[in-house]
Amino acid sequence: MLVGSIQLVQGQTPRALASNPETSKRAPVLRQPARGLSVSTVRVQAKDATAFRNWLRLEVPETATGTGNTLLLSNLSSQKYGLLAQWPFVTFIDVGGRVPQEEAHLQNADLTVNKVEAVHLRYPDLHGKNLAVSVKENPFDVTDIDFKGRVGASSQPVKTATPHATSMATLVAGGGNSSPNGRGVAWQSQLITSDFSRLLPDETSLLKSQKVSVQNHAYGVGVENYYGLESQAYDAQVLDYPELLHVFSSGNSGTQTSALGSYAGISGFANLTGQFKVSKNTLSVGAVDTSGLVSPMSSRGPTFDGRIKPEVVAYGESGSSEASAVVSGVALLLQQVYQGQHNGTLPSAALVKAALINSADEKGRPEVDYEAGFGNVDALGAVQSLAERRYFTGSLAQGEVQTFPISVPVGAAKVKVTLAWHDVAAEPTNPIALVNDLDLSLVKSANLQQWLPWGLSAYPHRDSLSLPARRKVDRVNNVEQVSLALPSAGDYQIQVAGYKLASATQAFSVVYEFEEPFTWGYPTKASILKSGQVNRLRWQVSPVTSTTTARLEYRWAGQEWQLLNQNVALQAQRADWFAPDSAGKAQVRLVTSTGEVLVSEEFYVSPVLSLQVGYHCGEEVLLLWPQAKGVTEYEVFRLGEKYLEPVARVQDTLLVLSKSQNPALHYAVAPVIAGQAGLRSFTVNYTEQDVQCYIRQFLARQQVTDSVLLDVELSTLYGLTSIALEKREKGSFQLVQALWPQAQTSFTVADITPTPGRNEYRLKLEAENGAVYYSEIEAVFYTPQDFVQVFPNPAIAGEDVQIVALEDKLTRIQILDHTGRLVREIQQDGALKSITTAGLKAGVYFLKLLDDSGYKFCRVVLL
Repeated sequence: MLVGSIQLVQGQTPRALASNPETSKRAPVLRQPARGLSVSTVRVQAKDATAFRNWLRLEVPETATGTGNTLLLSNLSSQKYGLLAQWPFVTFIDVGGRVPQEEAHLQNADLTVNKVEAVHLRYPDLHGKNLAVSVKENPFDVTDIDFKGRVGASSQPVKTATPHATSMATLVAGGGNSSPNGRGVAWQSQLITSDFSRLLPDETSLLKSQKVSVQNHAYGVGVENYYGLESQAYDAQVLDYPELLHVFSSGNSGTQTSALGSYAGISGFANLTGQFKVSKNTLSVGAVDTSGLVSPMSSRGPTFDGRIKPEVVAYGESGSSEASAVVSGVALLLQQVYQGQHNGTLPSAALVKAALINSADEKGRPEVDYEAGFGNVDALGAVQSLAERRYFTGSLAQGEVQTFPISVPVGAAKVKVTLAWHDVAAEPTNPIALVNDLDLSLVKSANLQQWLPWGLSAYPHRDSLSLPARRKVDRVNNVEQVSLALPSAGDYQIQVAGYKLASATQAFSVVYEFEEPFTWGYPTKASILKSGQVNRLRWQVSPVTSTTTARLEYRWAGQEWQLLNQNVALQAQRADWFAPDSAGKAQVRLVTSTGEVLVSEEFYVSPVLSLQVGYHCGEEVLLLWPQAKGVTEYEVFRLGEKYLEPVARVQDTLLVLSKSQNPALHYAVAPVIAGQAGLRSFTVNYTEQDVQCYIRQFLARQQVTDSVLLDVELSTLYGLTSIALEKREKGSFQLVQALWPQAQTSFTVADITPTPGRNEYRLKLEAENGAVYYSEIEAVFYTPQDFVQVFPNPAIAGEDVQIVALEDKLTRIQILDHTGRLVREIQQDGALKSITTAGLKAGVYFLKLLDDSGYKFCRVVLL
C-alpha cells in the first residue's frame, strides 16, 4: 500500500480539488508529489483500455493484472507513477493492495432487538428457502451442523475457516441445530462463501449462476471516505444485477478521525472503513447495543459528499459485523415475501432497501442522523410493508412527476414514506457521486399542503454535523424519506419527480407505513421467554406520546396480575423481567399514568433443559434430563437431513433409543408447555460425551497410597441391577465389595484389606437385560508404613529401576555393592522414584533410602 498522505485544510471540499485534473484523478491518499514514492501498487482506470495496455507494454512491462479498463499495477516506480496522471487515457488512479480485516467476533446474538423473532412466529413459512446468500470474507466452517445440507458450491480457494465468518453465516442463515441461539434470520437459505481478498465485486456472472441475491460484507480496510473504483464497481454491478443487495458493515472505527478529505480532523464522523461502503446502490449498517443505543465504536457518516451513511443500524454487541449479518438475513425474508406475490420473481434491491429504511425505528436524534441513519431495523415492520403491499415501483423521465395515493387511518402516530433508486455509477473525479436526482414529497390531497424529505447539514464542522434533521430538497442522496408525526386522517399523495437525469429514465421504489402509538416488540404472540432468568421486554412507543411512566405487571394465563415495576419509563422502550422458575403461558402489561392498559399477547415461559447421555451400549442410547417445574411432558428431537425434527414425546425424564431405528448422532430435548414445545436444549452428539456403557470415570484417588480409595462416576443408574468392586487375585478377579443398591451416580469406594504392593481393580455392572459391563483396570500401589518395593527385580543392567515408597518427600538414595561400598548417590522426591543403573555391572546391589525419619534397605539384582 502506498505510504504518505496529504492533510487537507478543514472545510476544503472535493470540488476544490477538481480544478487540478492531475490531482483529482488520484484517490485522496495518493494526492501528493510522486517523488515521495519509491515503490507502489495502484489500481488504474483508463478510457481506452487497448491504448493504455499498449502504453504499459512500452513503459511499464510486466506490472499490470486485471481485465477490462481497470488494471492493478504493482512495483511501480515513482517516475512511472508520476506519468500515470498525465496520460490522457487514465481517468482515475486508486489505491491497491489493501488487506481486508474481520472487524469483530460474535459475542452474543439477540434477534428480539430487531423483531426477527416476531417474524419467525407470525410468518412461520418465511425462512429464506430457495434463496442464496453469499458471505464474502474468510471461509466459514462448512461442517457446522447449523449449515447442514445448505452449503452451496464455491469457486474460492481452500482456506482455513474462521470463527468470525462462521458467526456471520450463523446470524444470516444458521439452522438452529446446535441450539436455539444457532438459528439465524433466514434459517433455510442456501449459504455460499466468497473470498474478500478481492475487494472489487465478485464476477456478476458467477453470482447469478449461484443465484445469490444478498451478499454480506463484514470487513474493513481502515478509514476511507471517497468514491473510488471499488465504489463505482459495486454501483455498476447493481445496475447490471438489480436484484442483488450488497450489505456492508459500516465499521468499528466510530471514535476515529478521518485524516483526509473535507471532513479531516473532525472526530467521530466520516469514518466508514472502506471506500466500497461509500457506494450508493448498496446498504451500510451500523451497530446498536441491546438497549438500542448506537455503539460508540460503530462507524458513522457522512460520506465525502455529505450523503447519509450508514442508512440503518441493527443489534451487534461486538460491532457492525453482526449488525450487517442480521440485516442481510432480513433482506432475504423480504425477497421471499415479494417472490410469493410475483411468481418467484425477485424484487429490485432498491425496494428491499427502501423497506428496510422506511420501517426502521428512530434512534439517536429525531428522524435521521449520521450515527444511526434512518434508525434501527424493524424486521417485522419491513416484512409487513411488503406483505401488505404498501409499496410502489415505477420509472420516470426528467421533468416527469408520478403520484401515488394513500389513505392515512385514524389514530396513526406517524406516516412515513421512503424513496430509493439505483443510481448510475459515478466517475470517481465527481465532487458529488449522485448522477440521477429524483425528488420525493408528501402532499395532503384536501389542501395540497406539501412536506419535503428530511436532510442533514453536511458542512464540515462538528457542530453542523450534529444538528437535527430539517426538511429540505435533497441533491446528494439516492434515498429520501418524508415523515409526518400525528397526521390527520384522510387522503394523501406520494409524489416522485425526475429533477435531473443523465439517462432517459430512472426506475425507483417507494415504501410507506403508518406507525401505531404503541406496539409490543417482545414478547409477541407465542414468544418463548426463559424461566428463572432475566428477559428483556421491548416495546415501541411514539416519541410524541404525552404519557411518560407506566406500571409493569405480569400474570399466568387466567390468573391475577402481579406487580413487576411501579414506575417504568415508557420512552425507554424496554424493561427487564426475572421470570419465575416455572413453566406456562403468561402475559405482561403496561398501565400508564392516564389509565391506558397496554396488554401483550399470550406467550410461553420455558426452562432450558440440560440434556445428558446416560449410556450408549450396543444397540441402545439412553438420553436423560432433569425434571422441570410445571412440566409434565417433553419432546425429543434428532438432527435430520438439514434440521432438527421430533422423535418422540414422553412424560418421563429419559428416553431409550434404538440406534438402528435412530441413526442420527445429534439430539436435543424441550419441555412441552400447553401442547407447544418450549425452548430446546443444547444439541449433543452422544458419541462425544465421554460416555460408553454407564461408566464415566473409575480412578484411584492416589496411585501410591497407604489407603486405597477409588472414585466412581456413572452416567446413570437406570437399568442396572448390580454394581461391584473386584480385585485381581492369583490371576483372576474376585469380589471385594457389593455396591448395590446405590442412590448416587458419583461415589467413592475403599478397599480396607489391600495387599502391600501393586493392586488391580475393576468395576462390574449388570443390567436388567442381562448385559455385563466392566470398567478399565485401575492399578494402585499400596504402601504401608516402612514399605519399599523395587521393580523390575531382577533388572537388566543399564535399565531404569523404579522404587515405590510411601513417603512423598525428598529422599537420598545410595547404591551399595555386595561389599557395602558406595557406588552411586542421588536425591529425588515423590512416592514413585526412578534411578538409572547405567554403568553398573551385573550383580547384587543394596539400595539405601535415607530421609529425616531414618533409612530403609532393599535388595536388587542386576542381570
